[in-house]
Amino acid sequence: MKISQKQFFIGEHEDKNRLWVVPLNSNWKGLPDTLETESIEIPGYAALLAENKGALRLNTENTAHYITDYQGDLLDAVLSELVELDNTSKLQIVQERRLLAEAGHISYADLLPVVDQLAQEESYLVVAAVSQVITALERFIDEGTEAEKAFKALIAKLARYNYDRLGFEAKESESDEDELVRQLTISMMIRSNDEEASQVASQIFAAHKDNLSGLPAAIRSQVLINEMKHHETKELVATYLDLYTHATDAAFKRQLAAALAYATDAENIQTLLATWKDKFVVKPQDLSAWYLQFLGHQATQETVWVWARENWDWIKAALGGDMSFDSFVIFPSHIFKTEQRLAEYKAFYEPQLSDLALSRNIRMGIKDIAARVELIKREKAAVEAVVAKYSKA
Repeated sequence: MKISQKQFFIGEHEDKNRLWVVPLNSNWKGLPDTLETESIEIPGYAALLAENKGALRLNTENTAHYITDYQGDLLDAVLSELVELDNTSKLQIVQERRLLAEAGHISYADLLPVVDQLAQEESYLVVAAVSQVITALERFIDEGTEAEKAFKALIAKLARYNYDRLGFEAKESESDEDELVRQLTISMMIRSNDEEASQVASQIFAAHKDNLSGLPAAIRSQVLINEMKHHETKELVATYLDLYTHATDAAFKRQLAAALAYATDAENIQTLLATWKDKFVVKPQDLSAWYLQFLGHQATQETVWVWARENWDWIKAALGGDMSFDSFVIFPSHIFKTEQRLAEYKAFYEPQLSDLALSRNIRMGIKDIAARVELIKREKAAVEAVVAKYSKA
């Protein structure tokens, strides 16, 4: 058995071959306490396996600042025991695998066999880790495709146990942790377009329609989003906008803006865009948050990206002195994932590299989008195949 160390990076880096004294904190007897060289080979693996109970794990209790890339039989053994481990260890393994995928050491497709085992977890730590993996996989899925249908079925499958257990409404004697898990679970079910969850959300919306700010805090955002996704009308858009304009609760305002970003009707989208220059509706310092939400949806992305380029001089004049100004460079680079968007981003921002306030973020933005385009090209087919496989109940 070989254990080796190297510095961990995500993205561009310069490896300086640094070495550390790494505390192994293993659950097996017969291993050294630390790794002080680049690698060590430990003889007698079969004897160690016979002598110790359970899969070999390093960094038990997740107390040391490193991640472990188990390989071969060692990985198979860890994953075969995953469901029986304590919650901290489950969280640790999901996080480690996700970080390894982000760094390109493993494929994103390798994450699904891990989270598929964790569909019946009640711990917030573990459910949150699974939710992070779903978000990471979403970049490979295109809206309006068969792959998206399978992906939504997968999300519902992973959330179903906790949805059946907790539902929308808080119950007496449930724990604070249940309330946190409910937030994630309802978010996943609404994201999946589950028919039953969508109907329940609409019923809750109807019951609170005269006081939407009074919706239960844990589910309010998702109830607002669900209504816009499935029952969009000019009246609903007007209602949300009016509430946004007069609300004083910052969290409620953010939730309304996020829900409005689910609009798909062209006229409604234009109505919303027209408010972006009206400081009595959208304050200039809040504009970048709206922009981020609307960039994130296929139905609105093209329109708001065109708007930002056409209104660039106004944005600079309105926000030039504000800290959120460079968000208009940064946010598209967090979201764009196609060759076309990369070309458009370069065409618009490269001529502005001489602006010292923006040049660093423009260069980083181009690198970020280019890396995402390459990643998707490389792994999309494998992710779609695994999603199709695991989406089946």
